[in-house]
Amino acid sequence: MHTTLFYKIILIAMFMLVVLTQPISAGQHQVVFDPESSTQRVEFEQQITGNEFNDYLVSGNAGDILNVTLTPSNLSNNFNILPADSSQAVFIGSIEGHYVKHQLAKDGDYIVRVYLMRNAARRNESSNYKLTIIKHVDGNMPTKTMHPSWDGDGDGMNDCENDGSCDHTIDYTKARPQKGL
Repeated sequence: MHTTLFYKIILIAMFMLVVLTQPISAGQHQVVFDPESSTQRVEFEQQITGNEFNDYLVSGNAGDILNVTLTPSNLSNNFNILPADSSQAVFIGSIEGHYVKHQLAKDGDYIVRVYLMRNAARRNESSNYKLTIIKHVDGNMPTKTMHPSWDGDGDGMNDCENDGSCDHTIDYTKARPQKGL
């Protein structure tokens, strides 16, 4: 009797292991831009629930700039950007926000992955979102330069990047305000 119960428990455990290790299916979308335009723009309006995620495959060349904006109905809805051949994200939305201007380091395919953070996914929450992807090619993106006053240590990077205090509402091309003014 105990042997039968033992085997039933083992079978149930094996079944649960197989079910729990199945990957969550992703909605996959190929992003196709107008090849005649040097600034290419695509918008998606979608919904995700729980552990679902949507992948948007974007092809690009080194030097192209991706502007990605996510406008979610649920603030736990974020996106990452990762090379298609890697699991290492080059942009992490849960840390860096719902907008990025990212210059591609190499030719290839990149995935913009839209997902709910674990806290919302566990509660099976949903989010409606609008995702805007703009690709600038051929150097047609005006390049803003950082005012030298934002680089106190002279390493060529904005000091806020070192301490994680960057604020997208600040125009870093203008001189840093003096303290006490």
